[in-house]
Amino acid sequence: MAFYLNTFLPNYLLRKALVSTLLVFLYSQVFAQNKFADERRAAVPEHEYSSASLRSASVLKMNVFAPLLGYSQFSWEKYTGDHSSLELGLGIIGAGKNLHIEHRSILSPDYNYRPDHRNQSGGFFELGYKFVKRIKAIKMSGNDFGLINSFKGAYVKPSFIMGAYSYNQFSNDSIAIKIRRHRSFGTLLLNVGDQWAIGSRFLFELYIGGGAEVDNVKGGDDLYGHPFVLAVAKDNPSVNFACTAGFRLGFLFK
Repeated sequence: MAFYLNTFLPNYLLRKALVSTLLVFLYSQVFAQNKFADERRAAVPEHEYSSASLRSASVLKMNVFAPLLGYSQFSWEKYTGDHSSLELGLGIIGAGKNLHIEHRSILSPDYNYRPDHRNQSGGFFELGYKFVKRIKAIKMSGNDFGLINSFKGAYVKPSFIMGAYSYNQFSNDSIAIKIRRHRSFGTLLLNVGDQWAIGSRFLFELYIGGGAEVDNVKGGDDLYGHPFVLAVAKDNPSVNFACTAGFRLGFLFK
């Protein structure tokens, strides 16, 4: 066949025929792709596509300064509606700075005191539901919706935290004997905060909260932490006041 074409057609005509055939093939493929895209857009209207994207969008966040306080905290926020989000949190106590044991005697300190470490370990989880004043999503370039904007805005979040951990402590005023303490706690908090978008993928969150707390601490200091997951003021033997605050940095998944 090739010999037949080379015999009866000049080379330049053969090249033109091959190029024309290739162009026809490429244009047909482009037309087929455009037709498929038009059919897909007709099947899923623009506003419905946006809603479908929102239903699948979520943000994974990390407490920025938690490692400096002796633990790491991660949270996952799922879009559930125009003015609501579900948030789940996980804390790993000990995944951070190994805190020092503070000398318990203030009035008569031991000048031979040698610092030691708490070696804290444990964990906690958080379940919360956000009521959010949304900032409406905007359409970005390239037909890509600014999904991250759907997580922006001020919010109020009731949440429940429960956890357990253990740590080293000096026995009474002794610096020679260390004992291992075991703590468990539960807290109902009301948090308020705000979230801001950084680009199209990142989110910055600032929050503060307070509420009621119960634990198994017997006596002890008037102000303490778990350990520093929460600041707790001992109020009465059954219910205490707890507060928390922090910064989180999040990444959008869609």
